Amino acid sequence: MANLSANGATFMKGHEGLNLKFYADPKGFPTVGYGHLITKSKTYTANTTLTQAQADALSKSLGLSYTSPITQSQANTFFTNDTASAVASVNKVALPAGMSLSQNQFDALVSLTFNAGSGVLSTDDVEALLAYKLIYPSFQGPRSTQELDNYSKLVSKAFSYDRSLQRRRNEEAELFCKGSGYTHKYPVYTL
Repeated sequence: MANLSANGATFMKGHEGLNLKFYADPKGFPTVGYGHLITKSKTYTANTTLTQAQADALSKSLGLSYTSPITQSQANTFFTNDTASAVASVNKVALPAGMSLSQNQFDALVSLTFNAGSGVLSTDDVEALLAYKLIYPSFQGPRSTQELDNYSKLVSKAFSYDRSLQRRRNEEAELFCKGSGYTHKYPVYTL
């Protein structure tokens, strides 16, 4: 079982951003900390900070033990708990026999899963990427220029999820390739 690295956590926190006050995420769901979803049952105006009255009412209606603003410590606890689910999902993915992910590959997939949900791991593009044995550092054998090109295309397609997050997806794809001898030469959404 692999774990999210400190570099992976820093990468994710940088993309999620930190907000100690309750806010409505891009879909209007109340969120706090590093992208911690408070509930999926209430929708607010997307990309806005909830007023103190809204935060207090939400906290009371859900029976939360906290309200807005939260502490840095609470934000870190939420992040640890929330990433545990994404880590577990990535660890459950069936890899080809004898293959294992590098730490960078694992961290990139955890970031994608944390942000997009565990269902992203069962999309055709992610499954095609993970079925390609040549992407793994544990693969023994030569890799032709054509195979490296195929790898780059598979990575681009696998991380092409949610066009509004194109910069993040490209950086996840770059992280996935980092240290593996491959490059992310086809930006997401270009294939």
